[in-house]
Amino acid sequence: MQRFSNGLLVAMMGVAMALAAMAFKTEAEQVIAQQGLTAQHYLQIKAAGLDKAQLTYADIAPLLQQQQHNPALRFSQLGQSLLGTPIWQIDIGNGPVKVLAWSQMHGDESTATASLLDLLALLSTAEGQHWLQGWQDKLTLRVIPMLNPDGAAVGSRFNSMGIDINRDARALQTPEGRLLMQAAKAFKPDFGLNLHDQNRFHAVGDSHKQATISLLAPAFNAAKDIDAARSKAMQLIADMAQVLAHELPGHLAKYDDTFSWRSFGDTFAGMGISTVLIEAGGHPADDNRQVARRLISQLLVMSLNSIASDAYRQQPLTAYQQIPFNRDGGIKDLLIDKLQIASNGQTAQVDLAIDLDIEAAKHARIRDLGDLSIYGSYHRFNASGLQYQAPKAYALSQPLALDEAGYIALLRQGYSHFSGDASLLTLNTSLPVLVNPKRLPGDTPQRQHSATFLLVNADGVQLALLNGQLLDLASATLLNPLGT
Repeated sequence: MQRFSNGLLVAMMGVAMALAAMAFKTEAEQVIAQQGLTAQHYLQIKAAGLDKAQLTYADIAPLLQQQQHNPALRFSQLGQSLLGTPIWQIDIGNGPVKVLAWSQMHGDESTATASLLDLLALLSTAEGQHWLQGWQDKLTLRVIPMLNPDGAAVGSRFNSMGIDINRDARALQTPEGRLLMQAAKAFKPDFGLNLHDQNRFHAVGDSHKQATISLLAPAFNAAKDIDAARSKAMQLIADMAQVLAHELPGHLAKYDDTFSWRSFGDTFAGMGISTVLIEAGGHPADDNRQVARRLISQLLVMSLNSIASDAYRQQPLTAYQQIPFNRDGGIKDLLIDKLQIASNGQTAQVDLAIDLDIEAAKHARIRDLGDLSIYGSYHRFNASGLQYQAPKAYALSQPLALDEAGYIALLRQGYSHFSGDASLLTLNTSLPVLVNPKRLPGDTPQRQHSATFLLVNADGVQLALLNGQLLDLASATLLNPLGT
């Protein structure tokens, strides 16, 4: 056996360690191309300042300006909105296969705008630059973040003319719609990524799970025929489904595939563009849809990898077809199960569905009642042994300083809200307090009425539902605080 001196052995170990370190560095740089964007890596690269329920152009403008210093990104102004806000397009790569991605054509659907800014943020890192080298000669990506900045500024689905841009693909009456069509005709994309938000009440098929992401290869005619372009979109979605099955199993659905001849996705599909609709949905304890934002960022990276490598072509169409459709209204904000009600001498045990206006936190309503066992929810409470009691007002006739203990005492006495001059009330509690609420339910809960009433048993009032927030009087805690 050959022997080495201690010095030589140490030197050889040093070389081996150096080579190992170099190999690790290369592996770290290649992990995005090989495995996609991991959740852990995403947290390191995501764009700052975008964890908001609603994004406006003022939120993204500084980030876009910062990214203009990246030589890999070619910025140009596509045009401007009706009110004069710039609409940008950013080109990346120089390959023959072209991918067009656009977001926020509905001004109040901003989740994927953040995801597009995350993608740009990734490309400003060393790992992102290395990843880009792997596909920049194969693909050209064109990104249009925030197509509807005027709607975004006021949190509206529509543009400043009151028109839904996504129903303007044929008439092209809006300047923003004309710009998107202009970009598509000039760029001639092979693939289109149409980025939207859906409401938080979509469920996955017949399950009780939220459809946090919904995908669709939109139809190009009423018969929902499948041509070569739509087939490729379906295969790409099947590839996306594998990522989502790993990242958030059970929360992927397929969006309604009814042909919409006025919509851009369906129109682009008819132009031979392999179009994929990506809808960001709700998730528990995630009012600002940061879970969906991360998942869309990961899908963007994965899609570019798949298109550049042709990996999506290995997917069978059955993998797309097996994705369950989403079910609008399948998820409720709060379900109160097995609550006893009485009417005209008859009693019944019913489930109640409560919808919250979490964006404005102004009004919660009773959405439905009866047997609601088919629905899922963000919060659920079993009210077995409890009975509905109608709301009752405490009349304000003189100044009242209300602390937590005094408030709980009034609730136990059967008062659910205050009436009269609100200026007489001084609040020294963080619990929700209602003054002069409107459209209260009567002797029984009623659909579309305010979600405000009491839950009682033989020992008295146990819980109070106060504008959709369920308060446990024994612990003075909210069982479904807003934002969870």
